[in-house]
Amino acid sequence: MSYSQLFATTDTSPSASPNFSAQTDLAHRVVFPPAKGPKLLWVDDSHILLSLYKTVFENLGFTVSAVSSPLEALSDASLAAVDAAILDYDMPEMNGATLAHRIKGRHPNLPVILYSGSNSIPQTANRFVDAICAKGAPREELLSTIERLACRTVNSPEDCLPYTLRPRQITLGEPA
Repeated sequence: MSYSQLFATTDTSPSASPNFSAQTDLAHRVVFPPAKGPKLLWVDDSHILLSLYKTVFENLGFTVSAVSSPLEALSDASLAAVDAAILDYDMPEMNGATLAHRIKGRHPNLPVILYSGSNSIPQTANRFVDAICAKGAPREELLSTIERLACRTVNSPEDCLPYTLRPRQITLGEPA
């Protein structure tokens, strides 16, 4: 079962707690161990979207470092320990293609995904990124792109499986 399938079957109704899954006994709390999956650097000037992406993808098992400034993203601390970078295109300090070019100049093997709602991304941007995903596309497109690109940079194949569900230890808590 993939993470997208798991995510699709999770009870996300307003009355449901995010710690409960529709595929478990709802009277028990499900506790997952800390994420071991790929570490993502996510850059978007929209604080609201950035917070949403961070929450959703951390719930899917990724570790997400979220920054709203392209200049902050270029710091060695931001880039040193990530398996992939996901960039918005339209940002005030510099566009995503320029940021990707600068990232690739420092870390040529780091996968860079341009994730944008812009319809005006120039063809030249393709020279600096490994993939382009539309914000309006289904989440599965982005997930499979992250899996394909980030998995080639992680040290252990097991650590590469936040998207493809790997066995996890489940601790059942007290009934609610």
